[in-house]
Amino acid sequence: MSSYSGWAAVDLADGREAGAFVAALHAAGGESPGLRVAVEGRRVFVYAGLAPHLTATIAHVLPEWGSRAVTAADFDEFGVVNEVLGPDGKPVHVASIGEEMPLPEDDTPHSRRAAAELFGADPAALDHVSATWAADGAMPSAPGVPYLKWWDALGVPWPADFDERSFGPEQHTGA
Repeated sequence: MSSYSGWAAVDLADGREAGAFVAALHAAGGESPGLRVAVEGRRVFVYAGLAPHLTATIAHVLPEWGSRAVTAADFDEFGVVNEVLGPDGKPVHVASIGEEMPLPEDDTPHSRRAAAELFGADPAALDHVSATWAADGAMPSAPGVPYLKWWDALGVPWPADFDERSFGPEQHTGA
C-alpha cells in the first residue's frame, strides 16, 4: 500500500462557509484523485490521494479563506513534510523526514513557538515531537503516522471517523 498523499486541516476565517471553501479548493487545483473532506464547525479536514501538491494549493487559497492551516505531504518512501501555515499562506513551521530526496526544513525552537502560538498549543508538546518523531523514519505505507504527531501536539487531531463521514467536494451542499 502506498502512503503517497496530501493532508490538510484548515481553520476558516470569520464569515467563511465550509461549502464555498471546498468549492474554491476544488477550483484551485484540489481536484486530485481521491479528494475527500470532512467538516467540523469552522475546521475543514482534507485528504487527497496521490497529491503531495495539496500544501501549495492550501497555501494559495488560505489568505482569502482561512486563518491558519496545518498540511502534510507524504512522498511514500521518499519522506514526509509537515507544514504549519499562517493566515497569509506562508509557512510558520516546516518539519520533514527525507530518506531519498532533499526536503524543506525549518524545525527550530523559534518556528515551533510560532506554530504553538498560532494554534494556542503548548510549545513543550511540539518540542517533544521534534525530539522524537524522526526515530522511525518516514514509515512508508503507514498513512498519517509520521506527521499526525505534529497535528496532535497542535491540538488538531485527525478525525478517527474521517473515512466514514468524509465526502467528495461535489457532494458538499453547505455547512
